Amino acid sequence: MIRIERTCACLKASVLLNGEEIGVMEGIYLTQWFLKNRYHFTGTFIRFTPLDEEFNRSGIKVDIYLPDQNIILKEALIDWLSDTGRGTFRARRIESSI
Repeated sequence: MIRIERTCACLKASVLLNGEEIGVMEGIYLTQWFLKNRYHFTGTFIRFTPLDEEFNRSGIKVDIYLPDQNIILKEALIDWLSDTGRGTFRARRIESSI
């Protein structure tokens, strides 16, 4: 049984790789859901603007800091990224930045 727990949204977020900012995501929508005794975190974003073109691809693991919610999405894998910068991600866990 799938149970959707919580959703949240953020207008702008910082994207971090190894503690350094590599870009900005805009229009993030995050869904937290519970399946098979484990929480899953999936989300979408409207635009990803990297500072360097080498990060403009899917398949990289990053941390996403949502300042509006004061949370960090740890080990977020960018699943899909279109030519326009729109895409999806899956995060391993959430940490509070308070």
